[in-house]
Amino acid sequence: MLNLPYLILGIICGTITGLFPGIHPNNIVALSFLILPYFGVNNYVPFLIGLVIAHYFINFIPSAFLGVPDDETAVSVLPMHKLTLSGNGYEAVVLAGFGSYLGVVFSIIISLFLISILHFDVKAFYCHIKIFIPFILIAFVLYQIFTSKSIWEVLVIFLSGIFGIAVLYCSEAFNITLTAMFTGMFGIPLLINNLKTYKIKNQIITFPNFELKFLESSFFASVAGFFRIFLPGISGAQLNYILSKILSERDLKNFIVSQGAIILSNEIFSLLAVIFIGTGRSGVAKAIQYLNVNIDLTYTIFYILLASTVSLIVLLKLSKYILIFIRKVNFKILSMFFIVFCTVIIIIGSYNNYLTYHLVVYLTSICIGLLALKSKSNLSNMMNVLIFPTILYFLRG
Repeated sequence: MLNLPYLILGIICGTITGLFPGIHPNNIVALSFLILPYFGVNNYVPFLIGLVIAHYFINFIPSAFLGVPDDETAVSVLPMHKLTLSGNGYEAVVLAGFGSYLGVVFSIIISLFLISILHFDVKAFYCHIKIFIPFILIAFVLYQIFTSKSIWEVLVIFLSGIFGIAVLYCSEAFNITLTAMFTGMFGIPLLINNLKTYKIKNQIITFPNFELKFLESSFFASVAGFFRIFLPGISGAQLNYILSKILSERDLKNFIVSQGAIILSNEIFSLLAVIFIGTGRSGVAKAIQYLNVNIDLTYTIFYILLASTVSLIVLLKLSKYILIFIRKVNFKILSMFFIVFCTVIIIIGSYNNYLTYHLVVYLTSICIGLLALKSKSNLSNMMNVLIFPTILYFLRG
């Protein structure tokens, strides 16, 4: 039975959380378990689907206009923010939303083709390639080092990687840990840089021209997103980073489309994996798996497509009003507000989970991010904060 009111409620909640940087769907999912007895299991699943899809669509707004990411959108933040500073912020949001929608469509098609038609055995395939994963990642790190344009980029690579090992491999990590790291590295430095700006440049509200290469990039990004199902040590952010090295970051528009596609395809593949192989990767997929209920594939695909369509429409409409609002306010004050807001989120999220420890992680992340920004290093090199500990994880079995 369709439960559209609960899906719409999830979309509304995801829209609200997506507007505020530092709030991750996993944290909302944990809180939402309190309402499970009132919703019922059958109503709770569409609520979660609407929540997570809307969140990732709407989260492109703070990523583009303020430069504040979550762990999934970190790699695409700087290209989107560049377009905003050049007066094309709305175009950046449209491209990201369009890519995300294509990612949703392609991920459903790929899943049905590989698993339902070809009966592709994900677990068996993972067992065969697992041994090669750390060496592939090492090759990527070496590629970064040898193609670095300055000693500062090499320094950022190793500082980020060593920091990631210390925080994620040698210590216990919580949901707020990644939020502290990514907000500190990719968000706060850009907000601090924004403090020099009183008003952002007048924005051109126009749709970008459609290019066939957007379809190609979205498809291959969705294929890359499929690997998240059977690579438990690699997150969507890492796949985004690896894809960013394969695609040319100089073509900002195409790059933003591909990043939008991989962000949503990561989540869709994880949701569908609960049905196909009984396990999911994301927090929302894990929550659905925890419910231990039979999930109808047809209804799930319908919920995903409907939630994506509504979220895309909301993104395109809402971003126009946000741009009008931002042009009327002091951008310096707005940036300061979000610096304080993000810091408060870290403090609240860490209150019962080692507050001092997470503040140190947060401040260290900000220092690394400022170093990368001020030295004009490639900010995506900071994604080694995940790559280095993942290499150790696989090498040690």
